[in-house]
Amino acid sequence: MQSTRGAAILAAVAVLTGGLTACGDDSEPQESTTTASPIDRSTDSPSSSESSSSSGSETSSGDGSGGDAELPDDLPAEARENTKEGAAAFGEYYHTAFGDAAESGDTQLIESLRSPDCKACIAGEKQISDDKAKGWVRDSNPYSFSKLSATKRPDEGYKVTMDVKAKKHYRVDASGKRNATVKPVSFDLTQHVIWTGDHWTMNSWIAQIQ
Repeated sequence: MQSTRGAAILAAVAVLTGGLTACGDDSEPQESTTTASPIDRSTDSPSSSESSSSSGSETSSGDGSGGDAELPDDLPAEARENTKEGAAAFGEYYHTAFGDAAESGDTQLIESLRSPDCKACIAGEKQISDDKAKGWVRDSNPYSFSKLSATKRPDEGYKVTMDVKAKKHYRVDASGKRNATVKPVSFDLTQHVIWTGDHWTMNSWIAQIQ
């Protein structure tokens, strides 16, 4: 059960950014996924020129902020409210911030927005940090969102759903040189957000290719 869940999380992390195609000659076959969560974990092998460009240090993924988080300055007013609309606005904000983190290599903000138990969040943060340790980031935030909705869950919090489109973009090294292409992908995103203290927290999410 545990290994199956772990595999599903890694598959989920592959969906948000689509398949990576390395620019070198030694890329591995693209992995096929049907269910997933945000960043493509390993559909390419770096070329020898990529391997020599590693730089920087890995950012710690931490264990989430729980109830001690300071709200980001750019968090929309609606996403600060304990309402159905607030839950939906927070869900969109989180995954926008996820795309920004993939572009910058800095996971501090998205770490502060999740619970310690959000395994998909942690897997995504690790992928970003692992890439950053090699000097790699994405050249843009590729995500756009539509059909956003929130439904009260019977346990706690809200189920937030949305359609996500990730445009074609590139992984780049520390010099800005492209070393992999990220293919465009569309997927259905489902989140579980909970109200913790005085703010929303990302508790879990899953993405499935359309």
